[in-house]
Amino acid sequence: MDHSVIPRSISLATLQLLAGAFLGHTNVHADWPQFMGPNRNGVSADSVALADALPEDGLAEGWSHKLGAGFAGPIVTGERCLIFHREGTTARLESLHAKTGKAEWSFDYQTGYVDQFGFDPGPRSTPTVVDDRVFIHGVEGTLHAVDLKTGKALWKHDLAKDFNSPPGFFGRSSSPLVVGDKVMVDIGGRYRGKPATLVAFDVKTGKVTWTAGEGEADYGAPMLLQVPSDSPTALFFVRNGFLGVDPANGMVRFQEPFRSRIHASVNAASPVVVGERFFLSSCYDVGAGVWEWHEGKLRSVYKKQGVLDCHFNTPVYFEGHLYGFHGRQETGQELRCLELNTGEVKWKAPLPAGSVTIADGKLLVLTERGELLVGKASPSAWQILYRAQVGGAETRALPAIAGKYFYVRDKRQLSCVQLP
Repeated sequence: MDHSVIPRSISLATLQLLAGAFLGHTNVHADWPQFMGPNRNGVSADSVALADALPEDGLAEGWSHKLGAGFAGPIVTGERCLIFHREGTTARLESLHAKTGKAEWSFDYQTGYVDQFGFDPGPRSTPTVVDDRVFIHGVEGTLHAVDLKTGKALWKHDLAKDFNSPPGFFGRSSSPLVVGDKVMVDIGGRYRGKPATLVAFDVKTGKVTWTAGEGEADYGAPMLLQVPSDSPTALFFVRNGFLGVDPANGMVRFQEPFRSRIHASVNAASPVVVGERFFLSSCYDVGAGVWEWHEGKLRSVYKKQGVLDCHFNTPVYFEGHLYGFHGRQETGQELRCLELNTGEVKWKAPLPAGSVTIADGKLLVLTERGELLVGKASPSAWQILYRAQVGGAETRALPAIAGKYFYVRDKRQLSCVQLP
């Protein structure tokens, strides 16, 4: 395996855990340095044990920080919590102390993005941290690399101007994926007269290293597919379907259509990668499917409708099963457990729309109403261990978890609470 193409954010989290175990430390926590955590799968890499019940006095008090518009989720790296939002015409990346919420620095730039549906003008894309750099992809189509320690801009690209990246229905949303010395986003644009659905930049210089694909971008985040029989593959779920490319040079290894016939539709849930297999899901009469990438060949395992049709939140995988929300956000959803290899629904529970993360073998279900529901990740049944109000209205951003600290963004603020 070529270790130069392993995401350094992932290897860093793993090294922190190994170092803590070797030294006998019990307070070493894995970072949450990118979209859906250290391994980009919504599962905490921490070994911190979480309680099965809520103390009588509730959750320990944490801190909160006022925010502007947007749905970008928080991330945690070392003692920093980073959050990307918008105040007026200013897009702002802020660095806060992860335990106290004290402001350390902010990086600002001007944005004139107007949502055509009057929905929300703020960023949707979660920042990505690798080594000493933070990568942010603004809703207006600007990609920045920012110094983690100082908040100073290192380089930027106006993807809307230089690559003709269109805004789509709700602006740009691709959370950057870093593999080795490449940072990748899907933009659905053109470059030097040729189609460029995907683009990769050098992490240090910002130089364009390759473009690939043809067609429109969409709202899922790219993931990394690593199998023993092949070098890593960057997996993108775009408007017309999915494609896998070589992160080193952008060579397309496979692609397949997978989208709705309805024009007013999106592919917004990100791929779920499990070994050689990956799961994709969408609403708008699309359904779900599992594919296998083995020895350079792509094989469809199954395609089904009505089992786990995800609108925009990505399900998480744990011990052979997927846990996620089925159905359209605005018409009512169900939390479901789906057996990955067969597509069999094991159980379903009506709940307000929300997101799912996993820590210590437990489902941390965060609803859009700001309620946290904690239950065991089990295919037998959904059983709530405890519940607590941790956010307010329109809690749509994905949360972050580092050790016992749980970070939640709602419409007004970023909050940190301590799980029991």
